Amino acid sequence: MKYKSPAIALTYIKQGESSIICKVLTLEKGLQTFIVKGVRLKKSKIKLSFFEPLKLLNIDANFNAKKSLQYLVDVSIAVKIDATKKSIYNGFVSTFIAEINSKILQENEKNDTLFSYIWDSAVKLNSTKKTDLNFALKYLIGLSRPLGFFPSTSEIKNPFFELENGTFIQNITNSKTYLNNKKSNYLKALLKDEKILIPQKEKAELLKDLLYYYKLHHYNLDSVTSHLIFETLR
Repeated sequence: MKYKSPAIALTYIKQGESSIICKVLTLEKGLQTFIVKGVRLKKSKIKLSFFEPLKLLNIDANFNAKKSLQYLVDVSIAVKIDATKKSIYNGFVSTFIAEINSKILQENEKNDTLFSYIWDSAVKLNSTKKTDLNFALKYLIGLSRPLGFFPSTSEIKNPFFELENGTFIQNITNSKTYLNNKKSNYLKALLKDEKILIPQKEKAELLKDLLYYYKLHHYNLDSVTSHLIFETLR
């Protein structure tokens, strides 16, 4: 079956001497794994750079439900990124987000709301050189909404956030899955989209807490490693 679709590049690995196997989120077919032959050759019409994390694409592809590797016919850039707005930090964030997406998304599962959120986030991330330093944290929080476990704000005045239940609580009982008062206040500010400067150490810790929050809600991200780069940033 042939189809055309907007798509978002996530990750790829080299295959053989000139090909790659890549994970791409498509609007029409959800997450797809493609083999792209000859893409690493200099004369290839399809460029390897098309598959860098969060590149926004238009694809022409074949789909066979009986196969795990699909065939990509053609690719073009859907949204061009202004080179003057690229930054090393944006690249780190793009890699992190792409890795998260590749771990949580299900093959062949179409989800328009999820696709739109990731697409819009990629556009926002690459529309300015001065990226929000809390972008990765906000992305994880926002992504939890279409996945069905967005933090409840009904009791946001309470001092502690309980990770397992996804709610703010007044008192700590025997639960070990809660954020302390300082981290809970950071989370409140992020939920309210307030401007806040989070020290690097606390930011790295909060990022790990959010990854654990995903694990508690059945998305195990223990194998994700790209977030470690944020611990070295100052």
